[in-house]
Amino acid sequence: MKKLQRTYYYQDPLNDDFALNDVKAKPLPAKYRFFHRGWIYRFVSDVLYYVIAVPVLWVYAKIRWGFRIVGKKKIKKLRLSGYFLYGNHTLDEDGFLASISFNLPKRTYVVASQETMSIFGIRWFLAMLGVIPVPKTPEEAAKFLEAVEYHYKKRGVIMIFPEAHIWPFCTRIRPFSDSNFTYPAQFGAPVVAMCMTYRQRKIFRHLPPLVTIHVSDPYYPDMGKTLGERTKLLRDLVYEFMEDTSASLDNYEYVHYVRKADGNDPAHR
Repeated sequence: MKKLQRTYYYQDPLNDDFALNDVKAKPLPAKYRFFHRGWIYRFVSDVLYYVIAVPVLWVYAKIRWGFRIVGKKKIKKLRLSGYFLYGNHTLDEDGFLASISFNLPKRTYVVASQETMSIFGIRWFLAMLGVIPVPKTPEEAAKFLEAVEYHYKKRGVIMIFPEAHIWPFCTRIRPFSDSNFTYPAQFGAPVVAMCMTYRQRKIFRHLPPLVTIHVSDPYYPDMGKTLGERTKLLRDLVYEFMEDTSASLDNYEYVHYVRKADGNDPAHR
């Protein structure tokens, strides 16, 4: 490992969140639409996505993060199919980086927390870019599942971060549950894993590191097994790829994460 830049202390790897924004989740409107079938909405959304957002984000990603993609050719066989994409959650922008890197010309629909959709004034904008909020009520859950299935069957990419919470620049893979993989296991859909690693800058080393995105081969659920069995198998395949990738490369540790020995001990805060 190279010289560490800073240290973050955590207690719970499943629930601690180090996201830089401090937005509190607001309930979605009762009539919130998780997706739209109307051609006018979809046309405006496509223009915003392909004509405005993608070019701007591409330039931003190259300048800000110098991002590279490894393994893009592995998913060429999925050009006529939708699929589910899983990645480690280490940047606020990681969903959009995946959208503009190896998924094009497909659209990517990013599953995000309701905190993300509560940022003042931009809920409509995020929705048009393809952000789908995580449901919090049974009514929202039904609409959410309908949206996920609709976009998948339209050959879209459903991006899910199974770690749930953002740990900036984290170079380890945190534990996550099988439940995140129920959708592809249920639909018989292919799954692709994505792992983001970091490279130290050669100049301006005080700045945050550069980004490399690694892509796995597609994984397919074994429909001859029970739903629970194929859900767990997909989870294990994705976790193994992400863990092996993050550990086997020269993954620059810009932020060091240390577990607190005692949450009440100031020395470990």
